[in-house]
Amino acid sequence: MNDDVSQNLVVFRIKGLPEPVLASAPTQSEDAVEQAWASVRQQHKVRGSAVLAVYSEWQPSAADQKFMVKNFRKAECTYSFTRPASGDWERAFAEARAVMAEKEESTEEILPILWSASSPRAGLLEALPHQPLVPGRLSVALAVVSRTPEGKIGMQHITRHEQEQMGAPLEKLFDVGFGCLARGLKFEVRGSGEDVLVSLARENQLAASAIALPDLYAQLSPHLGTGDLIVGLPCPDEMHVAREGSGLADTVRQQALGSPYETTELVPSVLRLGPGGLELLAERTG
Repeated sequence: MNDDVSQNLVVFRIKGLPEPVLASAPTQSEDAVEQAWASVRQQHKVRGSAVLAVYSEWQPSAADQKFMVKNFRKAECTYSFTRPASGDWERAFAEARAVMAEKEESTEEILPILWSASSPRAGLLEALPHQPLVPGRLSVALAVVSRTPEGKIGMQHITRHEQEQMGAPLEKLFDVGFGCLARGLKFEVRGSGEDVLVSLARENQLAASAIALPDLYAQLSPHLGTGDLIVGLPCPDEMHVAREGSGLADTVRQQALGSPYETTELVPSVLRLGPGGLELLAERTG
C-alpha cells in the first residue's frame, strides 16, 4: 500500500506482460487514473484493449470511470479507499493514514454478521443485540472475528450481556463494525454500459455483510447508475450486484439460489436494493 496518501497508486494488469505495472498520479486529480495510464502506455507501448484489470488505491472519479469504460472495456476495476466529496479530502487522508498505521499483526476486529430468519440457527439471535435489515426476514448482529497465524477464522458473537460489559451503545458498536468492514472492502467492476456486474470482496472475508452498510447504494450508484439493483448473496463472503432488468441480473439471482454453501447464520439470498431501501426477493430452499 502506498504510504503517501497524496499520490494515488494505480496498478494495471496487462495481457502479455508477466508482472503488473505500477504508476501514480495526484490523488485529488479528477483524471488520476488517466494520468497513470498515459505514463504506462508511453513506457510499455501497449493499448487499452490489452488491460485486463485495474487497481486504483482511491476510488476513481466520475471522469476516470468514464475514461476506463471507454478504454478498458474488458478490465476489472478495484479500489481500497472511497473517494470523498469535494472539500473533504483532509478527513479522508487522515482516515487512510490511520488505516495504514494499523499494525499488520492485528488479527481481531468487530464485524457485522448477517442473520436470516429462516436459518436453522435463527433462534440464537434472541440472545444477540441486532438490527433489522428486512423486518422479519434478515437482520445484522455483531461478532468479534479473529484470524489465526494459520489463516483460520474464529468468530465470537457479541451477546447482550457482553454488550453491557463493554459499556458501549449498540449504535456505537455498529459504527465500529461497519468501519472495520469498509476498510477491507474492495469493489470489482466488470463489463460496461447496461451490463455491469459489481462484486464485493474482502481479504478477511464477510463481504456479504456490506449489504448492511448505510451508504452501500451510494457507493454502487457510480458503477451501476440510478434505479433498483439486484443483489446476490451466495454466502457470507461474497456479494454480486447488477442493475435490475439487465442481462446480468438473472445471473446474480441464479448464482445465489444455486449456491452450494452450507447454511449457517445466512441463507443464500437475493435482494433488491434501491433508493427506498432493501427488499428480500428470494432465498435458497433445501
